[in-house]
Amino acid sequence: MAKGCIFIVGYMGAGKSTGGKRLAKNMGLPFVDTDAFLTTSLGREVSDLFKDLGEEGFRKAEREALRQLALEGKRRVIATGGGTPCHANNMSFMLEQGTVVYFELDPEALIQRLMTKRKNRPMLDGLSDAALPGFIQSHLEERRPYYSQAHISVDADALDDARLASVGRMINSREDFSL
Repeated sequence: MAKGCIFIVGYMGAGKSTGGKRLAKNMGLPFVDTDAFLTTSLGREVSDLFKDLGEEGFRKAEREALRQLALEGKRRVIATGGGTPCHANNMSFMLEQGTVVYFELDPEALIQRLMTKRKNRPMLDGLSDAALPGFIQSHLEERRPYYSQAHISVDADALDDARLASVGRMINSREDFSL
């Protein structure tokens, strides 16, 4: 069985929190969402933290939260923020501390999901409906090199129970596959 935490990475709207909870339940592990952890520990919503601290300050708080959760010595599933792997050597840290699973979703599906769910997403704040598709496509391309370093990639548009069970088995065997 693989050791360490299981880190879920992917673009915002890819289903990291929802799928991560289901994966954790399937594997009999606790689940933590880094955004929820930050909100609870700092007493403010992520969008407010992003505004108040700026992106650099937010990324620092996010890095500290990630390290705190991973180094507590508890095996768990941790859903990260969409930008977490792309800053402060977080991806290298996660790769060393456990198994990283990329919830991959194509730009068109992300656009559909995020068109109506932009609330509390600081990176999308103020974008018009017309600007959103171009932003998501270019932003995803910037982040894809980080996401693609994950040990396991899974099509997040097909996260049924059988697929999640398969992901759990891959994690426990620590083999690198794409679904």
